[in-house]
Amino acid sequence: MNNLRVKQEDITFSFGKNWQNMLKVVAKDDFDRSLADLNRWFDNRYDLKDKTIIDIGSGSGIHSLMFYSKNPAKLFSFDYDKNSVAATTSVWEKAGRPENWKVDHGSVLDKDYMDKLDKYDLVYSWGVLHHTGNMWEAIKNASKVAKPGGYFMLALYQDVKNYEYDIFVKKKYNAAGFLLKRWMEWSLHIWPLMKERTRNKKNPFKWNEKLPRGMNIYHDIVDWLGGLPYEVATEEELIQFLEPLKFTLVDKDSTRMFGTYLFQKTQP
Repeated sequence: MNNLRVKQEDITFSFGKNWQNMLKVVAKDDFDRSLADLNRWFDNRYDLKDKTIIDIGSGSGIHSLMFYSKNPAKLFSFDYDKNSVAATTSVWEKAGRPENWKVDHGSVLDKDYMDKLDKYDLVYSWGVLHHTGNMWEAIKNASKVAKPGGYFMLALYQDVKNYEYDIFVKKKYNAAGFLLKRWMEWSLHIWPLMKERTRNKKNPFKWNEKLPRGMNIYHDIVDWLGGLPYEVATEEELIQFLEPLKFTLVDKDSTRMFGTYLFQKTQP
């Protein structure tokens, strides 16, 4: 797949700008759904109160806010996209600028930056590491900041079958102007969704439903079409990569296209 690598100058998409636009329309129920998803993973397994948590690729800041609501001892959020840092910072400010929650600009691929970080009870990186341009290096660097006995939660794309087509579409979207981008959003996603809703006797004009984790369908479409760099990993590849690093898979939520995984680091 190396021949499909995307040059940085070919990328016109900013995840952070999409997150900033999404934050303009979020409501309380969006935060409630994000918190419910977090509770599904941790409420019966691991009390996050007084724990240390790092959110790698904090994006909108919504997930970080949900972690903050669990009263951690320390929460650290960072992102490479400066617009994402701004989005997370705006959420942090609305939370009252808490002293136990820090927001920073940094890269998971910057070894010097990562080596200076503390170790954390929970390392969290949802839908991020496959967009770094060097996914396996990003996974390795992220895993190193987990404490022994701590958790590493990450979500990755895994649709290997359609990878080359997906790259083609994403390159086309990034190279497109405003009107072509809107046409691709409608022709590839919104119009088919409206037709499906019509077949299922649902209102086709209410296609922009709210999704778990604080997202909505439209911003999810933009995130998907624009999301470059883009890499994929199967569940088996991920397990084989992390097991030598002393991580054991303890939970997962996997579909054909996307997988969310919770690993625990072995105690020494």
